[in-house]
Amino acid sequence: MDLRMDLNKLKTLVQRFQKVFILLGLILLLTILQPGIFLTAGNFKSIFLAIAIYGVMVCGTIYTILIGGIDLAVGATAAMSSAVTVVIIVGSGFTNQSVILGLAAGLLSGIAIGVFHGVVVSSFNVPPFLITLASQNIVYGIAQLLTGNKVVNILRPASFAFIGGGRLFGVAFPIYILAFCALVSYFLLNHTKFGRDIYAVGGNKTAADLSGISSRKTTIIAYAISGFTAALAGIVLASWNTQAIAKAAQGYENDVLAAIVMGGASLMGGEGSIQGALFGAFLMGIINNGLRLMGVPSIYHSAVKGAVIILAVALDCYGRYKNSGLVRRFTFRGGSVKYVEN
Repeated sequence: MDLRMDLNKLKTLVQRFQKVFILLGLILLLTILQPGIFLTAGNFKSIFLAIAIYGVMVCGTIYTILIGGIDLAVGATAAMSSAVTVVIIVGSGFTNQSVILGLAAGLLSGIAIGVFHGVVVSSFNVPPFLITLASQNIVYGIAQLLTGNKVVNILRPASFAFIGGGRLFGVAFPIYILAFCALVSYFLLNHTKFGRDIYAVGGNKTAADLSGISSRKTTIIAYAISGFTAALAGIVLASWNTQAIAKAAQGYENDVLAAIVMGGASLMGGEGSIQGALFGAFLMGIINNGLRLMGVPSIYHSAVKGAVIILAVALDCYGRYKNSGLVRRFTFRGGSVKYVEN
């Protein structure tokens, strides 16, 4: 009896801190594989800086996941918004006033894309996967038109360069931007009516509407926030790279989605937290860093991330099924394998 109780306690402990154990195991593995390289202050600074870019996206995209949607256009939105910002600054003579104008235009363009997604999804019942995937190509096309499909360099003014490359008290400024976005997102989700509405719509849209919550308004705002954070991340990326290119953030949507689902958010909506999503972003950053340190060709990185997403979603579905009290088992009937649910 005591042994069974101890095993149950151990199982509960493992389930409660499984993400921490996974993180520690990954860090230990990479430390062994890359001794003296991975577990260094310089390497972890680069990890945190890389996380700061798509971590900002995570802080907004999680809203679309929590309502049961998805935003596959965050990478394209980031590219287009960065192009808008840089083109305005360059065309206005690299003045500080042009930086303010460029930032405002870039952020507003991201919000506009998000509002468009939200309106189409909520008003016409178009699947979020379909509309954001389709608009991804359109938005990338707009970015190509803005940049002339060329690299637009921007080495000045210093005020713009500081956004992505500056340091404050020895810490890269993009990390402050990520921290601010994370705090705002945490507050909105946990201490406001809007946050409760997000979880309600994701949990049961029909019940939310019947209880007086406007699922349409909530959906539009959720996608607008996702567009805003994608635009902000794109601007930070352009400042960091001192240039804007049409496909600057291509593939970032994979990192963002992987981070969110690895952090415990359900793609069915209504379940997840910004803390978990940022943990997933950190885990994704370590995976990306580890792949580069081990010399894995970049063409295989997408395959690894895809496998991570599949595994995370499969574990989420399995956990939901298990918690429902149903038992799934295989039986052989008539020479074929069938599922039987009890």
